[in-house]
Amino acid sequence: MNENFSNGLQKLYNCVSKGLGSIMIPQEVRNIIDKEAKQIDMLEMDGGITDKAISLCNDMEQPLGEVRELYRRTCSRMLYQEMRKQKNIEDVVSEAKVILQDENEVSEDAVNEDWLMRFFNSIQDISNTDMQKLWGKVLAGEIKNPNSFTLRSLDTLSKITKQEAILFEELRPYIINYGGTLAILKDATINKKYNISYGKIVQMSECGLIDSSVMMQLTLVVTPQDSLDVVYDMKLLKSNNVGEKKIEIPIYKLTQTGKDILGVVADNYDENYFQDVINYLAKNNHEVTFTIHDIVKKDGDGIQYVVEGETISISD
Repeated sequence: MNENFSNGLQKLYNCVSKGLGSIMIPQEVRNIIDKEAKQIDMLEMDGGITDKAISLCNDMEQPLGEVRELYRRTCSRMLYQEMRKQKNIEDVVSEAKVILQDENEVSEDAVNEDWLMRFFNSIQDISNTDMQKLWGKVLAGEIKNPNSFTLRSLDTLSKITKQEAILFEELRPYIINYGGTLAILKDATINKKYNISYGKIVQMSECGLIDSSVMMQLTLVVTPQDSLDVVYDMKLLKSNNVGEKKIEIPIYKLTQTGKDILGVVADNYDENYFQDVINYLAKNNHEVTFTIHDIVKKDGDGIQYVVEGETISISD
């Protein structure tokens, strides 16, 4: 492939060729059109058939002239619909191209072909620009790191409306990584302050992004060797205690699909909210002390943070 293309773009083009090929109209549609055209051609070749009738699927006979006109309208409709689908697909691919055009750090693992087929089938009816950008991020992310977005998440995302996607992005600043669990703190005072209504949580639950179970609670036993690590943007909150202590945090937990989709929505943080969460944890866990550290590096393998000038690495 062209050496001027980034590794990301080369892999994108390979994936598109596997998922779409080079045909504008899907084969099953062309088969239908070719079959109907062949039937009409055969009728026209049969001498003196201008006043003959054709039985359609409803067993009603119609004159050949009417069938010809019906055929033309059918072809026109099908072509129009397929062209719209093709444009939607190409618009999403273009969004992925923007992300991958300078990306050379991509996994050598191939993107699953079943995943690609499901993806392209899902986006053919997505015409909203904002949703196309979101789907473009999904494709780019899967190309960079295959198996990061499940088939189930694709199905869920295909059913999410623009308004629901906007609401999920609105809740983004309040989603925190509590020791590997992505969740929104369940505290009436804090949630009221930041307009995190239960109705919004329920709506996200109905989309399959958040578990709204009333009794859900994160329970952790922390020790000097096994601390609670709370990650928010480029800040790390660590528990510090001499003995073994139990920490309980009421939460609304993200589902696996919610975690997948969180990876492609725009990052948005609120330092005031994080400070309120820190105060909540300190107030409700008197026997545990917490310290805040700056994160200097964060990736899929873990994070690096600073303690008294020394950089320390931990697995995420």
